[in-house]
Amino acid sequence: MTARETQDCKEAGREADAAAGWTAVRPREYHIEVVRGRPVLAGPGSMPDISNEATMEIRFPAGAPAYRDSNLTVVFSALVDGEPVPCAISVEALEDHFGARSEDLEGWMRAFNAGRPRIEAVAREHLQISNGTPVLLKSGHFPPGNSAG
Repeated sequence: MTARETQDCKEAGREADAAAGWTAVRPREYHIEVVRGRPVLAGPGSMPDISNEATMEIRFPAGAPAYRDSNLTVVFSALVDGEPVPCAISVEALEDHFGARSEDLEGWMRAFNAGRPRIEAVAREHLQISNGTPVLLKSGHFPPGNSAG
């Protein structure tokens, strides 16, 4: 694949994510954002300091995740201040960081369930950063070297 074809594929993926209503959230290693009116830099392992302000209540119901073939993701729900917010993780991230094998639906779901606490922790960070909008987690949202399996 040429560099131009690779760029075209990336652009098509971003357009599909936007069309599906996903919020584009850059990986936390590079994230500079404003949270509740204050600028923050969220690097590896750091969270925005919002201790002196009201925080969002974020919970993850125990419901089963669902595979979404249209964008190769596993979708799960969050409740942000009692309102449902869709979250998803790409199968690429499940393969890169949670030991799933390519083209294996059952493996993707097993990897999600095994890595669920870590996936939900990263989703929680990005829900806070994005002020409770839907989050699509990709491979770059997880630090390298922490692969399971």
